[in-house]
Amino acid sequence: MRLLICEDEEDILNGLAKGLRKLNYYVDTAMDGEEALSLYFESEYDLIVLDLNMPRLDGIEVLKAIREDNPDTKIIILSARDSLNDKVLGLDLGANDYLVKPFHFRELEARIRALLRTSYNKSDDIIRLESQDITIYLNKKQVQKNGENIPLTPKEYAIFEYLCLNKDALISTDELLEHNVDMNANDTSSVIKVHIAAIRKKLGSDVIKNTRGMGYTVND
Repeated sequence: MRLLICEDEEDILNGLAKGLRKLNYYVDTAMDGEEALSLYFESEYDLIVLDLNMPRLDGIEVLKAIREDNPDTKIIILSARDSLNDKVLGLDLGANDYLVKPFHFRELEARIRALLRTSYNKSDDIIRLESQDITIYLNKKQVQKNGENIPLTPKEYAIFEYLCLNKDALISTDELLEHNVDMNANDTSSVIKVHIAAIRKKLGSDVIKNTRGMGYTVND
């Protein structure tokens, strides 16, 4: 997943970029509105984090320009302006979310993941992992590899689906336990490891990457 972070405060910009890159996102950065638009029109981004108070061209104008070009690009506004009117204006102009400064990095991370989860092909409810020749049919809760149905248990499917919905992001064991309804209070990190091993056996050893002590990633 490729992100564009637009923020004129260098310390904040560098901190956000560093944190998101550790989560396996590809991150480009801009410190003013003109640079942000230049990068936007040069590349395709899955999500843009946009500060409202930027030099040369403010965030509202950048937001308008992006929305005129593409109504579907995911955009999170960052702003120290916390009034209801400012939030309503940003959302009415097409932002998907509005986060008031100061904020905790984990909150931004969670909002990014939530928006990216809606970026798969909703018309067919399908996720494709092209490099692995794997297709996930979300409505049917079915997984195919090389055109053949691969039977996963409910817990295996729940884990694999969540990783695929957050493709390229590093997902911790705790998050997998927390967000999967098929997990129960007695499940632990060792249970996750067992299910991950079973998924790899069925779909291929390289389909899920493990970063020791941090979590798991599905890459395409």
